[in-house]
Amino acid sequence: MKTNKKSKNLIGIIQSFLILILVVLIIFMMIQISRLQGTARVINYAGLVRGATQREIKLEITGNQNDELIKYLDDILLGLRYQDGHYDLVKLNDEEYQEKLQIQSDYWDKLKTEIEAVRNKGYENTDIVNMSEIYFTMADETVSAAESYSEKIAVKIRTIELLSALDMLSLVILVIMQTLKAMQMAMQNRLLEQKAFVDAHTGLPNKNACNELLNKKDIITDSTACIMFITKTQ
Repeated sequence: MKTNKKSKNLIGIIQSFLILILVVLIIFMMIQISRLQGTARVINYAGLVRGATQREIKLEITGNQNDELIKYLDDILLGLRYQDGHYDLVKLNDEEYQEKLQIQSDYWDKLKTEIEAVRNKGYENTDIVNMSEIYFTMADETVSAAESYSEKIAVKIRTIELLSALDMLSLVILVIMQTLKAMQMAMQNRLLEQKAFVDAHTGLPNKNACNELLNKKDIITDSTACIMFITKTQ
C-alpha cells in the first residue's frame, strides 16, 4: 500500500514538473515568434534598398536626378536601424545584422556625397560606379545577415516545437499509466469485495454478505429469517 502511494506521489510530481516545462516552452515559443514577426518585411525592404540604390546611381549617371528616390532610401534605412519611418519596419536584435547595417548606412552617406559630386562635375570625374558596386556588396551582406537571423529564430521555434511534443507525449504516457493503475486498483477492489462477501467453496453469499443485506432497511421491509449452513472441514 505504501509502495503504491509512493509511486502515485512520484508520478504526480513528474506530471507537475512536465506541465511546468510545457508552460515555459510555450512562453519561450511566444517570445521567439514575436521576434520572428516583421523579419520577412525587413528582409524585403533591405533587398529593396540594394536594388533601388543601383537604380538611383544609374539615373544620376544618365543625368536624371531623383531626390525623391534618395529620400525613400533614407527613410528605409532609418526604419531598419531605429524602427522608425513610414514603413512599419522592426529593429532586429542581432549583433551581426546591426553591424552590417551600420556599415552600409555609413557608406550610404559617402555615396550620397559622391552623388552630389556627380551632379556638379559629371560621373566621369567621380568614383561613383566603383562605390556603387561596393555598396551593393554591403547591402547584400546586410540582407544575408537578416536572413541568417530569421533562420536562427526558425530553428529555435522548431526545436521548441519538438521539445513540446516530447513533453506532451510524456504527459500522455503518464496519464495512460495512471489510468491503467486505476483500473488495476478497481479490479483488485472487486476481487477483495468478492472475497469478503462470497463463500469460496460454494460461490454463494457468505455471512458478511447476509449481514450487509439484512442491515439495509430500505430493502428488508418485512420480517425475514436467515438460515445458515456451516460446514466443517476435517
